[in-house]
Amino acid sequence: MRTWITRTQPGAGRTAARLAAVGLDSLVEPVLEVRALPASADVTGFEGLIFTSPNAVARFAALSSERALAVFAVGEATAEALSDAGFTDIRTAGGDVQALAHLLAARPARRLLHLAPRQPAADLAALLEPTGIEVVVRPIYETVPVLVTTALSAPDLMAVLVHSARAARTVVEQARSRLPGLHVLALSQACADPFQGVAVKSLTVAPFPDDASLVRLAHETLPKAPR
Repeated sequence: MRTWITRTQPGAGRTAARLAAVGLDSLVEPVLEVRALPASADVTGFEGLIFTSPNAVARFAALSSERALAVFAVGEATAEALSDAGFTDIRTAGGDVQALAHLLAARPARRLLHLAPRQPAADLAALLEPTGIEVVVRPIYETVPVLVTTALSAPDLMAVLVHSARAARTVVEQARSRLPGLHVLALSQACADPFQGVAVKSLTVAPFPDDASLVRLAHETLPKAPR
């Protein structure tokens, strides 16, 4: 039996490798695709850069050679992507936007640039406005739904992993007919919310909003195939 990985590449491949390491087979079929947006690489006047996904890191790294500014990452996966891209002054939050807002509020930087998706999961600028920190949001990529095919007909699915609220909504829209027989494992409560009122076999949220915790949850709750 396999677990459906819905996140975008290259992250989906990393999740598949983690699942394989704990004895779980997977079906990689992303429900979203990352597309670059035209964007300026100018960071003049900013005291730091904010990243809320590895996708934003990859897009900015392709746009700019700037690596000296302090960077703020929403969680470990984004921080790892920043390190791989050559950044050294990296501050990492606990994995969600609220934790990131708390991290930023405790720092002395007053003007920050959020390299963001076209549709951010939360409004960081509004969250930080009461602290006096100015956050300028610059969309540099977007995620768009792609048509699900294999997962709709695969007879051996037992679960689906969901890494973002956008992916969760897409799964509900495109694969609702498959969900009654599947365990849904969500990275965060925001990823679980679109499944409220939808028939699923079970719905569980990872204890921490990172891929390692989600895979650990799968390992602890899903049956493993005999080897």
